[in-house]
Amino acid sequence: MDVLTIILMVIVVIVAVLLSSMIVSNMLSKQMRAIQAMIATSTLETPTKEVTQVKTSEGKKAEESFEKERKKVFQGVNEEEILKKLKQVIDEKVQNVLNEAKKKKERLLMLLDVARGYALGFISEDEYNAFLMKVLSELDEFKRLWLARFPSQNDRDRLNQMIGYVARTKLPIEVREKGKEGTVRLSPDEALIRITSNINSALSILDDLIRKRGENPAVTPLEIQLSQEVEKLRKKVEQLEARLQELEAL
Repeated sequence: MDVLTIILMVIVVIVAVLLSSMIVSNMLSKQMRAIQAMIATSTLETPTKEVTQVKTSEGKKAEESFEKERKKVFQGVNEEEILKKLKQVIDEKVQNVLNEAKKKKERLLMLLDVARGYALGFISEDEYNAFLMKVLSELDEFKRLWLARFPSQNDRDRLNQMIGYVARTKLPIEVREKGKEGTVRLSPDEALIRITSNINSALSILDDLIRKRGENPAVTPLEIQLSQEVEKLRKKVEQLEARLQELEAL
């Protein structure tokens, strides 16, 4: 072999080695990137799973803790005792509703006195209206108590009518004149007459309710029926007594 041939063979061997090195290096680089991607994916998924597991575990612990607290609160609770105490409170609240009715009658009379003070110039419109709003609030509360003790649609209508009469006394009071447009504001004296009429109407309703329920307040249908029978017998006795008196007079 001559020198030129040897040189060409050396060059071919070097080129072949370089190409094979490049191919191997490229393959290794691809494999490394794939391995890094797998490692990154695994790294991201693992904390997520751990966090989910932690959250699930914490949620279960919270539910178990809540359930334990709920059982602790309701442990030893006697439903019958609770209902008994509730019934006692309600009974005490509504038992004296007739006494409350008499107190509301006193409040209406007091409202009438305040109206007289307005007519005399000692009380302003705002002062009267402020007192009126307070009385109306008390009457509304009284209506709820009354209906809790005597659940009657007729009583409900009568109580609403009573409250309506009182509400009409709000100042200023204006009326329409016949044959004229608009309204005319009543003077303090004229307003007092209108207020007195409305309050007396409210008092009449309240007195009627007290009179009807005062002696024998009935709640259940059976009690209502018995009270009606007693009322019939009482009237018969009165008629017999009157007849006896007539006979004795003869």
